[in-house]
Formats: sequence, structure tokens, C-alpha cells
Amino acid sequence: MKKKLLLSACTYLVPEISTVIKNGDYPDVQLVSYPANCSLKALNQIEIPKISSKSATYSDIVVVGSYCYSKDKNEIFDSANLKVYQLQQCFDLIINLDTFYHFINQGNYIVSNGWLKNLNKHIQSWGFTPESARSFFQESLKSILLLDTKIPGDYMPNLLKLSDYMGLPFSVLPVGLSHCKQHIDEIVLKWRIEYEKKEMSNKLSAISKQSADHQIIFNQLETLVLLTNEAEIIQIAFQLINILFAPSKISYNFQKNGKNENIEFIGFFINNVLNSENSFSIEIMNSGELLGIFEIQGIQFPQFKRKYEEMAIVISQIFGMAIANARKYSELEKSKAIISESEKELRIISDKLSELNITKDKFFSIIAHDLKGPIGNLSLIIRMLHEEYDDFTEQERIKFLNNLKDSSDNIFKLLENLLVWSRSQSGNMTFEPRMFDLNKLIKSVVKLLRLSADNKGISIIYYSEIDFEIFADPNLIKTVVRNLLSNAIKFTLQGGRIEINAELKYSDDNTTSVLVSVNDSGLGMDAQKLEQLFKIEHNVSTPGTNREIGTGLGLILCKEFVNMHGGEIWVESHLGAGSTFFFTLPNKLQF
Repeated sequence: MKKKLLLSACTYLVPEISTVIKNGDYPDVQLVSYPANCSLKALNQIEIPKISSKSATYSDIVVVGSYCYSKDKNEIFDSANLKVYQLQQCFDLIINLDTFYHFINQGNYIVSNGWLKNLNKHIQSWGFTPESARSFFQESLKSILLLDTKIPGDYMPNLLKLSDYMGLPFSVLPVGLSHCKQHIDEIVLKWRIEYEKKEMSNKLSAISKQSADHQIIFNQLETLVLLTNEAEIIQIAFQLINILFAPSKISYNFQKNGKNENIEFIGFFINNVLNSENSFSIEIMNSGELLGIFEIQGIQFPQFKRKYEEMAIVISQIFGMAIANARKYSELEKSKAIISESEKELRIISDKLSELNITKDKFFSIIAHDLKGPIGNLSLIIRMLHEEYDDFTEQERIKFLNNLKDSSDNIFKLLENLLVWSRSQSGNMTFEPRMFDLNKLIKSVVKLLRLSADNKGISIIYYSEIDFEIFADPNLIKTVVRNLLSNAIKFTLQGGRIEINAELKYSDDNTTSVLVSVNDSGLGMDAQKLEQLFKIEHNVSTPGTNREIGTGLGLILCKEFVNMHGGEIWVESHLGAGSTFFFTLPNKLQF
């Protein structure tokens, strides 16, 4: 009777592993648990002797452990059949480690469904009061993250209890059991392959004793144990059959990827007469499964056919085990490839989650800071005029009205950029390119912002070599030009100068592009500020020379809209020496 693999894991990991084994093809695997104890003592000094004592019942034992298994401590192995599958971290069984540490670095306390199942034990072992627990965990953590493995059971009550105990919010990341299954597959497939190798070696030894006539050949067959490529094993089988039986023709029929395959081999001797007297077949079997059939035709010594058929039984067993072993190895390699792909997918999900968190945080910071402040000032001025109107002189009232106008204009600009950015983030931004006159568009933007420039005594000069049309979305390009010119006015001192230029550029491949630049004589930027431009995770609103406000979204929108056209945007600047923003648009693009 074929023995089983005993898989042993701590009680925190058993719920996930048990679900994988229950729902998978693991009839030869038995799962047992050992008590969870993260003191780094339990597994080596107490539990390994207990687990080793079961070696008489199982062919091999694999203990799954992490920090609880320490090679620095005295190891106690009662059985040579016991191995340890050591994880770098317990959650490595559920999620890729890079992703795990990414969430840890973000201040998350990571839990799983199996971990939550033992919540009361965790709380008891911590020994905190509710008040001291909150103080302790809130000092270094921001939130709780449940890696939802989707195993049966309602884990929300315990998650809510943990959140209340720590005083931290929580979120849920659905990871399922695919990562866990890949680990179990790796353990089981590796054990199955090693077990088959042992069985093959034992049977080869027995075969060698029974087949003295071909002792040398069968000794050579022991090298099959080391082969993991099915095609190489079949080629060796062709060579062996050709040497043993001297046939005219050998064919091998088998199934691959659900299709019938056939390989033919011409022997050393050609016999034109092929019949049942000089032909026979060898069925390659393993554990009752038919893997393929060798058809051997035109043997040169048909009088030995009966003896050949006896030898065929041995060949069937040898190559059956070798081919089955190669296929198991192939499955293991595919399993590793799937693990690698799963890790990539989880990394992508993690990056998207980080990007969404950055976007969310930016949105709320704009609402809380950039809009709350100016709206509060607007409300204050209105309240003062309403309650103390008669106490102010006419000149003071006019000054208040001018402030109201400036504040309302700034709030409108803030909201306009915010709404446009929100549409771009939600995917509702329309992209409708067409031919239009770029010069007219830039001049209309200059005219729109002329009053803001005049209020600061700033001159705006627009240069253009020729009149030309481009193929682009005029609404998006107008937003880009408006934001760049608004920024230039915002950061240029009283009485300064702004220059705008648009020109055609010719490339070596005879293609053309449009280069637009906006140069100001303003404050300029240092290297650190330049590095943070166009990045929403770093970008913050900076007050202008007259304390003008903004959302910090203008340049983000410019980059997105220019990229949508296949162009580029960049800036050249030095602190105290002004800035020049450039962007390019491929001319006559076909979208």
C-alpha cells in the first residue's frame, strides 16, 4: 500500500492549508496541526519529537514553519524522513513577500482569516487592557489590513472586534488561496517526485537481480531517475528497444495536450515483411495509467518473441516511472511559473492601490485646505459687510468688493481645475481631436488672462513664426496653455515679463512637431522643486507672488493632456531666474 505524506502546520496556518487540500487533488496528503507558539521554542524543542514519532505510518513528513523553526537551536530529528518547509514569514504562505512588506511599510497590521479565527488567543497572549492596547498599537500603526483568503466562515465580527481593540481602521484585500495553493503544490509535487525516484531506484535494483542477461543495460537505466525531460526519456527508450530487439521499425503513440501524437524510429535492420509473428507492443504504464504504447515491428529473431515480451513488462515499469516523474517535474515547473505570475499580478494590484490612495489623499487635501481657506475668507468678508456695512467708508467697501471678486475668481479657477481633474481620473474625459488654428487658440487664452496680468503690471508677448493648424483636441490644449500661462502670471513679480512662443520643429525622418514654450521672469525653482513637478504624490499648492492660491493640479492636468496627444512636457528653471515650460505635439497625428 502506497504511503502518504504527513503535512504539519501551526494552528494559525491550518485553516487556509486545510481548505486548499480539501478542494484539491491531494489523496496522498494528511494534514495535522501543532500548537502555534511564536516564542521560537515550541517547534524544535517540543513538537518535532511528537511529529517525528509518526514516521512509521507515513513515508515522509513535511513541517511548515517560519520564525518558530530556528536552525540556531538544537534540532531533534527522530526520523530521517522529516523535512522542514521553512517560510521567511508566515504570511509568505498567502501573499508575495514584497507585497507583504510593502503594506507593512505603509503602517498596516497584517492579519488573515486563519489568524482571526484565533483572535481571542492573540488578545490573551498580548495581555493589554483596551486602553493600553490602543495606545500601544496607534503609536506605530495606521490601520489593519485583512488578507481575505475567502475560506469558509464569517470573519467580520472578529475583524470589527480587533479594530475596536486596537483603535485602528481596517481594510480588506481579497487575495484568495491561489498563492497558498502554489506553495502546497510545490511541497506535494516535490515529495511525489522524490517518492517516485525512491520507488524507481528500488524497482531497478529488483529488476537488475531478476535480469542477469541484461545487467549492464539495466544499470544504465538508473540514469533515468535523474532525467526530467520526457522527450529525452523517449529517445533513450527508442535506443534501448533497438539494441534489445533489433526491429525494423518502432513507433510510439501517446497523448499530449489532449491530442494523439506519434513518433517513428527506423531500426538497424530492414525487414520488408511485417506481421504479427515478428511484432509486439509495450504499454507504458504507471499507477494503472496508460502513458503511451511502443509498437515494435519486424524483429530479426522472432523465435525469442516470448522472452522479449517478458522483458517488455520490465521496460514498461521502468519507462512508466521515468515518464511519470518527468511529467510531475513539468507540473512543478509550471507551478513555479504560476507563482511568479501571481506575484507580478499582486505587485500590480499593490501599485494600483497605492496610486488610488495617493489620489484619494490628494483630493481630500484639496477639499480640506485649498478650498476651505478661500471659501472661509469669502464667507468672512460677506459677514462683515452684512453686519457692519454702515461702519465702513465707501473706499473700504470698494476694497472689500474687489477682494470678493478676486476670491470668487480664484475659487472658480480652483473648482474648474478640480472638476477637470476629477473627470480625467474617473475616465469620463472626452478626447476629440480635430484640425484647428493654434495661434488663434493661444491668442484667445492670452486675451482671457490679460486682466490678471495687467493687475500685476506684467507684459505678455506672444511670438509665432507662421500661422499653422494642428490636429489635436482644442479643449485639452487650451487647458494646458491656460494653466501654464496662469502659473507664469502667478509666480511673476510686479512689472515682470512673460513670453510665449510656438514653432514647427523638423526631425531627421521628415516628420514635424509643434513646440510651445511659456517663459516668465518670476521666482524660479530649485532642483528639489523641479523633481517634484508633475507628480501628484509630491505636488502641493504654492502661493504666488501676491499670495494667489491654487490646487496643485494644474501641471498634473497639463502632463496628462499632453501625453494623451503623444507629446512631452518639461521645464527649465533656476531659483531667482524665472522658468520656461515647454510642451510638444506631434503634427497631424491620426488618432
